[in-house]
Amino acid sequence: MKDALALVAAAVLVAAIVLLRWYSLDDYDPSGWEASFWLRAALVLTIIAALALRFRVIGPRAFAGAALVVLAMVAFRVALPPDFGFDFDGLDVPVERGPGAWVGLGAAAVLALAAVRETRGLNGESSGTPASP
Repeated sequence: MKDALALVAAAVLVAAIVLLRWYSLDDYDPSGWEASFWLRAALVLTIIAALALRFRVIGPRAFAGAALVVLAMVAFRVALPPDFGFDFDGLDVPVERGPGAWVGLGAAAVLALAAVRETRGLNGESSGTPASP
């Protein structure tokens, strides 16, 4: 199956969002699902797009578009951690990124690269056009 890498990356991203710690704020260590609407939306979009690709409801280009949106959502949340609703009148509250943030960002990047690779024909298969001499 030529889109296996994309589907594995999607599964790793989903597992990272649900199971791993993404942030730490004192004793609060939320998973991605608990921490941010952006990550919940990325999870839902990843599942829908992966299932649609697997069952051939969408093509590689639509999947690549969804994968790039997912990457943007995850990258945004890794770059700008949530403040968890605390308003400290301008005081800086340190929110540390946990392992889930880095695993999720890596999985989202692999997902996007694999999806784009499928659309560009870089998977080692011939495009059917002869090379020019």
